[in-house]
Amino acid sequence: MKEEEQINRPLIRKDYLRDVVKKLVEQRQKLRITQEELNARLGMADRLVSKWECGMRSPTSFNLYCWAFALGMRLSVAANDNIPQNNPPKYKACNDNKFTIVRN
Repeated sequence: MKEEEQINRPLIRKDYLRDVVKKLVEQRQKLRITQEELNARLGMADRLVSKWECGMRSPTSFNLYCWAFALGMRLSVAANDNIPQNNPPKYKACNDNKFTIVRN
């Protein structure tokens, strides 16, 4: 693949936020809000929403909450307690939590 084709090809999230971000993108498009308008609503830097949507950057839990709220949605976070009791890890990774979107 040529270098310019790679640059112009949109990235798609493949991490633990994939499903949540997909719902947020669908809601943004349904409301006909551009990424730039959403950046302004959130008080974020240029193109940050774009980077979140394509997976180049990951929003913090607080930014996810604000993102959902700006689109008239709520973010629900549930701890994933599927940790083996016989050998619990020293630290729990933040991506062990389950994020879901709830419509207002």
